[in-house]
Amino acid sequence: MALLANWIPKIVASILLVYAAYGDLRKREVPYLSGVGMLLLGAVVLIWNQHWLLTAFYVIAVMGSRGGWWGLATIVVGLLTLAVPGLMGEAYPFILAILFIIAMFRFKAIGQGDAVLAFGLLAVAYRDGLWMPLVLLISSIVLGLIPLFWKRTPKEALDRAIAILRNFGKIDEDKEAVRFPWAVIAAVIGLIYFWLVSGEILL
Repeated sequence: MALLANWIPKIVASILLVYAAYGDLRKREVPYLSGVGMLLLGAVVLIWNQHWLLTAFYVIAVMGSRGGWWGLATIVVGLLTLAVPGLMGEAYPFILAILFIIAMFRFKAIGQGDAVLAFGLLAVAYRDGLWMPLVLLISSIVLGLIPLFWKRTPKEALDRAIAILRNFGKIDEDKEAVRFPWAVIAAVIGLIYFWLVSGEILL
C-alpha cells in the first residue's frame, strides 16, 4: 500500500510535467491544469508529511506571488520560519528558493506558469534539500548563457549582459530576448528526480 501511495504522486507529477512541456513548446505557455496540478501536489506532499509550518509558508507564498500585503506576509513568515529552533535542515533551501522564485516572477524574469511549476517541484522535493533548488538554478543559468554567447565575441557578450541587467524586468521591451520553453527543462528535471533520484515522497 505504501509503495502504491508513492507511485501515484510520481505518475501524476510526470503526466502534469509532460503536459506542461508540450503546452510550452506548442503555445509558449504552461497549461493551467499543469500549473495548478503541480501546486496542489506540492501542498499534498507537505500536508501528508505533516510539515504544518512549511505548509503554511507554502500557501502564503502562493498568494504572496501576487505582491501587495501577501508579498510582505510571505517574507515575514519565511523569515520567522527560518528562525524556528530545530527546523529541519532541508527546509532552509526550500524557503529561500521559494522566495527567490517569487522575486524572479515579480521582476518578470519568469512567467506565472514557470513559477507555479517551480513551486510544485520545490515542495515535492523539499526533503532532498539543495538538490532541486540547485539543479533548477544551474540549468536556468546555463540555458541563459547559451544565447548570450552564441555567435558573439566576448566584448559583444559583455555589452549584451550589461544591457540585460539595465533592462531587467522589461523582457517585453527587449527585442533580443530569447524566450525558451522553460517548462521543458522543468519537466526533464522533474522526471529525472521522480524516477532516478527520489525515494519515498509520501512518508
